[in-house]
Amino acid sequence: MRLNKEQKQKIMNQYGVDRIWSFSRVNVAHNCLQEYIHTYLRHDIPHTDNVYTVFGSEVHDITESLTTKEFDLNTASDAWKQFVKKWEEDPEALHFDTEKIKQGYLGNLTHYFANTELPEGAKIHTELPVMTKVGGTNSKPKYVFVGYIDTEYIDNDGNVVLVDYKSSSKSSFSKAKLPEKSMQLMLYATGIHQHDKVPFEKIKARFDMMKYVTVHYKQENGKWNTSIQERSIWVSKMQKKLETKLKKAGIDKEESRKLIQIASLANNMDNLPDSVKEQFYITNYYIELELTEEKCQKLLEDIEKRCDELMELESLSEEDQDSFAEVNHRYNPDDYYETHLCSYHTSELFKKKESLLKNVLKPQFSVEENNQDNEMHSLFNDDKEDTTLEELFS
Repeated sequence: MRLNKEQKQKIMNQYGVDRIWSFSRVNVAHNCLQEYIHTYLRHDIPHTDNVYTVFGSEVHDITESLTTKEFDLNTASDAWKQFVKKWEEDPEALHFDTEKIKQGYLGNLTHYFANTELPEGAKIHTELPVMTKVGGTNSKPKYVFVGYIDTEYIDNDGNVVLVDYKSSSKSSFSKAKLPEKSMQLMLYATGIHQHDKVPFEKIKARFDMMKYVTVHYKQENGKWNTSIQERSIWVSKMQKKLETKLKKAGIDKEESRKLIQIASLANNMDNLPDSVKEQFYITNYYIELELTEEKCQKLLEDIEKRCDELMELESLSEEDQDSFAEVNHRYNPDDYYETHLCSYHTSELFKKKESLLKNVLKPQFSVEENNQDNEMHSLFNDDKEDTTLEELFS
């Protein structure tokens, strides 16, 4: 449930702050200062969607309906397929960059809504507002953040579980990128700790990486191992392991090839012998965050510093804001975010400024200048060098 204007004002009055911050606001500044300036300070660019925000919104809605038990897997799967069909039939719809990306994205999420695991526990909430105090003291914080948790529930072990659903690629959540990617969810976890006095060790914060599954398979030594695979092709990625297990089950090479081909096309193992099938199963792929007092305190300090810098930026004149942004975040035409996702750098306002700048910097050329160049060239022509020098210094 989103807080209304009156509820936000009540929080501001209680803590003596002049605004409620959102992590997305801080994150926009981190991605592009000009986008922050024009979105939050000047309000002179429209909100623009891209194909990922369009699909992300629908993914969020269906997932919420699943979590609240409004949908079961069949209903969710049907709702997803209907949305995709409507999108494909819309000639003005936003498109993916390539057909390969499109097929992978749609195939993986189609599998997700037909096979995902539903939260098991008590007090399941969606879009739960959580407040986090940053800087200052508990009664007089410097900044107050409010965010909304995709899913929160109490698991069977009494842990508070926070789930953030992600339909992006796991490469975006690599070891190097995870600290930045996890800031928002850690901020929410810190808010739960502050407000409900829940120890960090009793809070489980995780990303549900919707495009992937964890494949559990039994090794030849009898122990289980795991492999992370894209949902839409997970069976085909098990080909080598299936060949070994089918051979061990006494199935000849040609029959094994056919069985694996059928299983790969169907992306399930329903056609395989039970003795082989029971050695594989899949679960959702989660990235679990490590929550500690030290890490969350460092996070609060980092966010406080970012807010301080933004307040300084906002105190500058528009001219100085632009200069600061130009120096500290120069436009990079090779950066995917700036050329495809940034609200400012994909806006008509930016394109117009770029066009004017190109015209100003365009080299000027005239016949008169060309003639002057020719005269200078003639002046120092090798054939006339001696006579010209005599004329100049006589």
